[in-house]
Amino acid sequence: MTSPLPETQAKPPLFTHNYVLAVLVNGLLFFGFQLYPSALPPYLQSLGADEFLMGLLTALSTLPAIISRPVAGLLLDRYGRFPVLLCGLGSMTLIAVIMDFFPTLILILVLRTLNGLAWGLAGTGTATTAADFIPRSRMGEGMGYFSLSCSLAMAVAPALALSISPEWMFHLGGVFLAASLALAFCIHYRKLPDPGKNRGTLLEKRSLRPAAIVMCTNASYGAVVTFLAPFALSEGIAHVGLFFTVFAVALMVSRPYVGRLVDRIGCKAALLPGILALALSLLILSYVHNLFTLLISGFLYGLAHGTVMAASQTLAILRAPKERLGAANATYSTCFDLGLGLGALCFGALASTVSYSMMFLICALSQILPLLVLKGDHESDRAQDL
Repeated sequence: MTSPLPETQAKPPLFTHNYVLAVLVNGLLFFGFQLYPSALPPYLQSLGADEFLMGLLTALSTLPAIISRPVAGLLLDRYGRFPVLLCGLGSMTLIAVIMDFFPTLILILVLRTLNGLAWGLAGTGTATTAADFIPRSRMGEGMGYFSLSCSLAMAVAPALALSISPEWMFHLGGVFLAASLALAFCIHYRKLPDPGKNRGTLLEKRSLRPAAIVMCTNASYGAVVTFLAPFALSEGIAHVGLFFTVFAVALMVSRPYVGRLVDRIGCKAALLPGILALALSLLILSYVHNLFTLLISGFLYGLAHGTVMAASQTLAILRAPKERLGAANATYSTCFDLGLGLGALCFGALASTVSYSMMFLICALSQILPLLVLKGDHESDRAQDL
């Protein structure tokens, strides 16, 4: 096996003009998108929506994104990055403006469906654009900083949205998305070699194994984000929101460092302890009876989740041919979203027959699935070998 690069060897530059712009575009996109999921349900409730419609709101923005991501990957590789980004970001900005002027119940439900389709295009486009400007020997570090912009938005945007009026939420959503669109025009996109000749499949087969790993592990996040609050309530634990605070802090702190570690030791060497730590955090969660233990579980879960995401996404990108980076990102993102939805669905069905503690224990045991996928992977996981 090829040894990692010596520390004294000069590294290719990472923070180039175009890479920084791609990270900023992605951060503004995520801020604009993440303002709505937490604040729209109570706003719709004030308009007369019941629990079914509020749940439908989430489905209407998630399912279209899963459908559009593979198509986005194919379009990115065939027609280039900018046209897809322009379509996705432009559509999301227009939708935000319409919701700002016409915030009615039915129209919001329709627009969130269209927004999900555009989100699949824009989110896959920003990740692929950033990957174009990251040196392969620093792919883990580069995707770590890129994902940091996502984590920051996911931590700050929901709290911001809940602290302001719905009117300001709609205003800010449009502003963030318009700023993201404006910056997208400032990137000097790399010219693809004959992009029009790319007639590949919707998904990149060489990226399927790392994508399957993140799908299995992300199912646990679907269970946590859906059932942590009622579980804490049943145990008499207050301030459960602090779990997601320490989770976000651990995620943001770990991603850049984990990325550099992945570049040094390889993706699979980082995935193994990440999956084991994820199982341990869920095991602790299943025995939680007080806030202190809950926060320990949340911090460990954030570290483990960040490690698995960084290593699996880097591996999915490195294994794909350069002309298939769009399809590789689409494959990863689709499986990421599928894991989230399937986890909420499957563990929700389980929670209706067993206690929440038992459900989280089974969730911990289910991490044997990504371990089996990892064990069956015999391909190289280092940039210099791919």
